[in-house]
Amino acid sequence: MRNLLILITLLISTGISADNIDTLRVQSKITNVTVFFSGAQITRQADLKLKKGKYLIIAENLPQEINPRSIQVNGIEGCKTLSVKHQPEPQKVNIKGKDESAIEAGIKVLELKIKELKNRMNVFDMEEKIILDNSKLQKNEAGSSVTEIREAADFYRLRLNEIRQGKLSLDLELEKANIAIQESYLQLNKLISEKRKSYTQILIAIDSEKETNASLIFTYNISSAGWEPLYDFRVDNITQPLVIDYNAKVFQSSGEDWKNVKITLSTSNPSLSGEVPGLDTWYLGRKYTVPTYNTDKSGVCTLRGKVIDRNTKEPIPFVNVIVEKSGQQTGGTTSDFDGNYTIKPMQPGSYEMKASFVGYKPVLITGLVMKAGQITFQNIEMEATMVEIESFEVVDYKVPLIDKDKTSVGATISSEEIRRMPNRSANATATQVGGVYNASDMDNRNIYRNSGLQKEQNKTGTLTTNYLANSLKETVTNLEYLIDLPYSIPSDGEDYSIKIKDVSLPVNYVYHAIPKLEKDVFLTAEIRDWAQLNLLSGKSSIYYQSTFTGESAIDTDHSGDTLSISLGRDNNILVNREGNKALFDKRVMGNYIKEVIGWDITIKNNKNTTIKITVEDQFPISERKSIEVERLGAEGAKVNGDTGRITWEIELQPNEKKVLTYSYSVKYPKFENLLLE
Repeated sequence: MRNLLILITLLISTGISADNIDTLRVQSKITNVTVFFSGAQITRQADLKLKKGKYLIIAENLPQEINPRSIQVNGIEGCKTLSVKHQPEPQKVNIKGKDESAIEAGIKVLELKIKELKNRMNVFDMEEKIILDNSKLQKNEAGSSVTEIREAADFYRLRLNEIRQGKLSLDLELEKANIAIQESYLQLNKLISEKRKSYTQILIAIDSEKETNASLIFTYNISSAGWEPLYDFRVDNITQPLVIDYNAKVFQSSGEDWKNVKITLSTSNPSLSGEVPGLDTWYLGRKYTVPTYNTDKSGVCTLRGKVIDRNTKEPIPFVNVIVEKSGQQTGGTTSDFDGNYTIKPMQPGSYEMKASFVGYKPVLITGLVMKAGQITFQNIEMEATMVEIESFEVVDYKVPLIDKDKTSVGATISSEEIRRMPNRSANATATQVGGVYNASDMDNRNIYRNSGLQKEQNKTGTLTTNYLANSLKETVTNLEYLIDLPYSIPSDGEDYSIKIKDVSLPVNYVYHAIPKLEKDVFLTAEIRDWAQLNLLSGKSSIYYQSTFTGESAIDTDHSGDTLSISLGRDNNILVNREGNKALFDKRVMGNYIKEVIGWDITIKNNKNTTIKITVEDQFPISERKSIEVERLGAEGAKVNGDTGRITWEIELQPNEKKVLTYSYSVKYPKFENLLLE
């Protein structure tokens, strides 16, 4: 009846009679996915066998979060598309399948067996108590004979052994029955959690002009997916090229796994408006609010936690966990075998979270606050019950005393450190992703296929190794990276690290030292014409001589022609700054004091190669007429007259040592207390 009404509605809108209309339900499969920084476009395909006539095609079991305005249906050969409609799919929670009924019947049999075993255990307990209460022999006038004592002892020993052996056997049977009933509950909950998933349908009315076998192809956008760029910068020796590993993290929690699909990574962001903003007239003296526009692309949140039994503290797998906002479900997942769950991505705001599992009392957590760019941890404790309870146990969300996401060892993801969707232009960006873990691998290790590697080298000496067959496509406003090999990404909200290629390129290695602030020397790699590398703003890991030296962030929006990458500290270059006693002088001149101060900066190269090093220090600056500063000398250095910054750019041979000296004088009133060092 429902489908008939829908069909009539669709056909009325197109002015076509409902006579001789066939309803065709189809199961489509995902063939292509275009992943954006926030969201994804899904392409599905279904095979059709049509005769001449009109059809209502219902594509079922589609994600709930489909954006209806993004639905597009490709033309079907030999058919006219009359109309397209999107609607929620009716849930089948109250309809029990054969498997579910069989498991419930098995649970009842196990429960009866457990009751029987407990009854037998009670009988043994009562018999044991009776025997122990009457274990003392009653004395007669002649006393008990040895034979009577032996017979009584034999009886007590034999019967007590039988009772306790019987109780031991019952304990083992009870343990097996309890394990079996727990496994049955797990299977039952797995089936129920699948039924509780919310799906939608796309209804397509078509007119087939002839009998044909055709393919139905349609696309739609979802929000619960995304990717972000990651890079590894590797240097073994400053005489060798810099190696850049192009990586990415891809995630999705749409409710269905992407199995063997072709993936395209795009730099566009359809969640942001494409309209040019407009200015309203600004009247002085009137109340005026500065207009703001949604340009923040780093607000994606993650919800993680563990579901455990309140009494045993053991993890509970296959628990159905959903989050709702204003009564509408916005995300959901099920806990894994260790009770862990992840829901990603989520938008900032306040949510309600529900957890349900057969054999446990459902839990409702209210006021769950998600903060932009952070991971929120929320563990769930569930109370076991033999009867499924419809009402929820309500738990108020509490802000933790110590936020794991704000500690140095926690899972912090700040919007400044990791820009999920960095600003970029089409000429300066390219996606560098393809491939994922397989569904059974949860260790977040780098996975890539390296058979038939493609290597390219340009005139500048840049060597590129592609780990996947792929191509780069530039559209009008963004870039897309097309990956030919099919991959699978499970719908678990986890990040899957991907290695796609590495680039080996000659760079200019320069050491930097600021001994006034830090005694260590830092190595940097200066990359010229870096825009040709198609780097994105994002997170990077630094490896120097096969050792992880730290993390950094690439900001391609504020870089000039040369991109400088910090590679960490190098202990083979020594630097020391100390006062020059020979130059020091302090004199009283009436109401003034004049001091002459000098510094020696010693640099030694303990490496077996020639290095370039930039050393910085500074002259003080006076903002008052009563304080006079005179720069006496800084041989070989460049001095910025406005800031007082001193810069030496020198070259050191292996084992060479140089001393850099600079000095200045300061004349100031006697009553002043100045720090001149």
